[in-house]
Amino acid sequence: MSVHTSAGDRSQKTVIITGAGGHLGRAMAHRLLRDGFRCVLADKNEVGVAETLAQAGAGAADRGASVVCDIRAKADRDRLVSFAAKLPGKLFGLVNNAGVGKLRPLLDESVEDWRETFETNVEAAFFLSQRAIEFMRPHGEGRVVNIASMHGIVGMNNLGHGARAPETSPGDRGPVRCSAYTTSKGGVIQMTRDLAAAVGRWGITVNAISPGQIPHSQNVRETRGDGPKNSAAEKGKAPGLGDRIDSEITTALGLQTPLQRVGRVEEIAGPVSFLLSDDATYITGANLVVDGGFTIW
Repeated sequence: MSVHTSAGDRSQKTVIITGAGGHLGRAMAHRLLRDGFRCVLADKNEVGVAETLAQAGAGAADRGASVVCDIRAKADRDRLVSFAAKLPGKLFGLVNNAGVGKLRPLLDESVEDWRETFETNVEAAFFLSQRAIEFMRPHGEGRVVNIASMHGIVGMNNLGHGARAPETSPGDRGPVRCSAYTTSKGGVIQMTRDLAAAVGRWGITVNAISPGQIPHSQNVRETRGDGPKNSAAEKGKAPGLGDRIDSEITTALGLQTPLQRVGRVEEIAGPVSFLLSDDATYITGANLVVDGGFTIW
């Protein structure tokens, strides 16, 4: 017989959040802990995930635990899910938030870039879901939420990205793009549909959220003078997810949306909370686009 816990008994429902040491994962973790869930925060960044738990606030942190792991490794995935499944109550949710992406000139993207991106964004998310579903199935309910991207459904427009993604690159290597990232996020959306079709018979829902431009406030830097515009560029590295960007760039990107602004991390954490709530029991296989309206144009 399936045993269902009530919305008021969320402390007996465990949710795994990957990438919990980053800006989006931290917001999700704090929201779900406030919602009353027991949360397992996973990240390969030991300092980052420890800070997430420490900043959760009195009471909330008592329902949290951290696991330092590399989700690309099968042994680490197994260890993470097994740890969560052994906590009091049951394994109820998995938020596949961890992701990587690099901005490179089109003609310089490498096989290694693609493999690293797909290994984290698609492969690890699928096999974590597979393992977690095994523990959800006996309870007759469970939730998987995959964090995709609006760029999984529309191409990236270089306009507004400034020095992060110019239309030209040194040596005439083409526009700076993130082709591996955008393609992987399209894969995450399709994987969501496929998993939803497979596990709905067991009372498990699988949905995706596709954020728009959501820079962390701490990663936005004020622009001064005519110096380098991007911290990654200053260091001679390819810009990537989570890098600090100039306030003028966030303004330009925001103006591309009907709401005339970029988003906040809390505006992604809220929809994650919704998809884990009792209000979302009849939603599966959906891709909730949270982009300020960017993709309607």
